[in-house]
Amino acid sequence: MISSAQRVPVTSTALRMHLRGRSDITPDDETNHLTHLGVSSSTQEHVPETLIASSLALHNQDLVDVMFELEPFQADNLASLAFNMALGGLVHPLHENELKHLRKKKVGIYGPRQWDTPFLSEKLPFTFSSLLSPVAIQKVIRNDIGGENYFRFTSSYGSSLDDTAAIIELLDNITNPRFTSPGAVVQMTSPSINCTKNWNPSWENDCMLSQSNVQVTVAPRGQAFELEYHEHYFSTTLFTGSKVFLAFPPHITNLDHMRRTFQGKRTRLPTLGILREMQQGIAIIQKRGQVLLIPPFWSIMTFCTETSVSAGFFVATASAFMSRIHNMDLWLSECLFWPTLAQRQAQLVPYVEELAGHFSDIMSDDVKQSKPAKSVQRAICLEWVKFSTDKDGEKYESMQEKVGELLGCILDDGTRMRLASVFVEVWVRFCEMKREKNSTCRICGVRVDKLPQDNGEAPDTKLKMHVKSVHCHFDLS
Repeated sequence: MISSAQRVPVTSTALRMHLRGRSDITPDDETNHLTHLGVSSSTQEHVPETLIASSLALHNQDLVDVMFELEPFQADNLASLAFNMALGGLVHPLHENELKHLRKKKVGIYGPRQWDTPFLSEKLPFTFSSLLSPVAIQKVIRNDIGGENYFRFTSSYGSSLDDTAAIIELLDNITNPRFTSPGAVVQMTSPSINCTKNWNPSWENDCMLSQSNVQVTVAPRGQAFELEYHEHYFSTTLFTGSKVFLAFPPHITNLDHMRRTFQGKRTRLPTLGILREMQQGIAIIQKRGQVLLIPPFWSIMTFCTETSVSAGFFVATASAFMSRIHNMDLWLSECLFWPTLAQRQAQLVPYVEELAGHFSDIMSDDVKQSKPAKSVQRAICLEWVKFSTDKDGEKYESMQEKVGELLGCILDDGTRMRLASVFVEVWVRFCEMKREKNSTCRICGVRVDKLPQDNGEAPDTKLKMHVKSVHCHFDLS
């Protein structure tokens, strides 16, 4: 699979100032926030194929089907563009007879496995074996929405009273597939649905790190969603309605176009402009009861062709970790689309907390039986201190610098130091563990007995001080 070898600075000085509130540039308040950003490719090599054959029956769509779904919505710019891309053959259908010819390990358009492209199935990731009825789903949503359960309504009508009325009308029409009043409930927390999530894929060899809680989306017929980018696998189950997706892989051409588009922007993503330049996309129709799995770093545009209720969650794997590091700058650029400093910090801190937690998991002794995780450990050790260069000799940051600059974007001193200490403690523990087999620093290779010694320090103490002072010296100013 084609992937990006680009290494770009995590944060320019201007970007760090924006994230820490040291600028008077005001973002557009009409921001349509995207959950996660991070675009690169990370092909998993060892996922078992036992569940694939039974699900390929759904991979039989063609572009005529896509155009039929979108034809009634030509007044919408995004739907019209998607229709014309299908009409012109500018995207591929979700049909395995076509996609399998585009799958090659080294020079293919996509990775060699079905998991490397969007995957459609009917295997529900919940404890209930049969799909809940629209009426039952409507009852669940009404019971869970509001109170301590977070949700957003987009796009706002400008007043809480108008928004509340629109939300009530939308929920009242969950069972009406042709309801069209604008506005959608997104990122809704639903304890009732979340407690039924029961997804245990055979991904031990990918070293699955975590799964997020379920987020529910309720949207009317004709609702279009801007491009979304996720660093992790994204599973979305459609409880009611129907949708059309355009999904684009993290190829170099797509990455470069997005980088150029993001540069200097402080407003929401210009989806129309991006879509016109994206390449090798796949058009997907999702119907009620179907589950769509989007690979890490793919970008998706969604259009609801019927009133829809969906539930999605994210799955993080160790195999995608280094791609997250390489493309950290894109996530930080996206973070600037939040209109206020408080909102940007509210997105940044959990992002760094998750990254630090996953770093700790990968570098722990618990993953010693996982071959892919061990390869990620080796990559981290190599890139933590090593500068990379492009073909023109331009130097890019080491991972240590990337993490340091990321930490430096956090405004609260206590939070910043707390998260910095996670990386320090993980490295100390990792190097001490590796010293039992080899008396060298696992990061730089220097022998422990050659390290500077004060007052007869023990080897463990020397190594600990070396790791802290040399390899975890973050500039947090």
